[in-house]
Formats: sequence, C-alpha cells, structure tokens
Amino acid sequence: MTKSIILIASAALVFSSSTLARTNCPAALVQNIQIESDKVLYVQYGYPWRSLGNLNEPGTRERLSALLAAQMAGKKVAVSYKDAEYDCSTTNYSVSAYLLRTYTD
Repeated sequence: MTKSIILIASAALVFSSSTLARTNCPAALVQNIQIESDKVLYVQYGYPWRSLGNLNEPGTRERLSALLAAQMAGKKVAVSYKDAEYDCSTTNYSVSAYLLRTYTD
C-alpha cells in the first residue's frame, strides 16, 4: 500500500512539473503566416517571427488551422512552448510550438 502511494505521488510530481515547464507567450493578433517548404512560421503584432512547427510534426497542421482561423476572424492567439526558458521576445525559427490558444475577444 505504501509503495502504491509513493508511486502515485511520484507520478503526480512528474506530471505537474512537466505541465509547469513551459513558456506561455502573450496573446496577440496574427500579423503574418509563412509556410516555407514544410516549416510554418508566424508573426504576431508586437512580436518577432517564431516557429509554429514542421508540417510533419504531430499537431502542427491543427495549430495552423486554428492560427489561420484566428487571423481571418481578427482574434488573438497565445502560443506556448515546452521550454520553460523560451524567450517570446526574440526571433526563433527552430523551436516548435507546443500549444495554441484562441480567444473570442
């Protein structure tokens, strides 16, 4: 019984720390989207160019669809990256996005 509790507590700690270890970039309108070969890049108003990901990576096509829809509707999006040290204020063409959140207002 004690081993089960320790395993559950360890799993919860690993899960929670991996969830917290990401960078959430600020929400902003999408200014431009660029697809170069299989690489998707985007820029939001007030921020530099960043990578959404490669089209062959899981989730990139779905994030691209949401990004395009938000751009067409004039809605803000926030993009997150797995790396807790990711710097949203610098141009980055290599690190792929992890999460994309759309906003209604």
